[in-house]
Amino acid sequence: MLEDWTGIRKAQLPPDEQLTDEQILVLFEALKKMLDAYNWMFVLQIQVPQRIQYRALRDNFDQEAICKRWHMGFFELCKPGTPHGECELGEEYCHCAFFAEMFSHFVDEELTHEEERRRHLEIEIRHLKRKYDDDWMNYYPYHLDPNYDDENGNPYDYGFGEDFDEDEEEDDWWRK
Repeated sequence: MLEDWTGIRKAQLPPDEQLTDEQILVLFEALKKMLDAYNWMFVLQIQVPQRIQYRALRDNFDQEAICKRWHMGFFELCKPGTPHGECELGEEYCHCAFFAEMFSHFVDEELTHEEERRRHLEIEIRHLKRKYDDDWMNYYPYHLDPNYDDENGNPYDYGFGEDFDEDEEEDDWWRK
């Protein structure tokens, strides 16, 4: 249990109603750093008010967690079996709904390289708009945009150069 690792019981964490915004900021950041030290990451893909994040962390602090020394685990935001729409983050910030909407655009069909790139660009832009709101263009995925042209005139080589052959053995790419 996460409580056993940390020595902190859920009951020791004050409810968010008893804390000021400043107290939540300090406590929440400290808890996230502590979780990182245990390789148990608290990661959100969209912007969520810190008070709501703290509430979700506190409400789920008694979760089952496996101690991982080399690989990371992820903090569960909802208890297993939580009905859809009853997310700890609220309906507006529900991660399950976020990922369901994001993956609803994936289709099992054969796509050309260009069609696949355009689909990835659409999905990435939708994700960035949700995560960064009006600042989403600061994170624009130029590497996916077929209209973007880098300084070498070849936006698709990912630094390998235009002589790179994708069909070559993966281990031999560095010999070119």
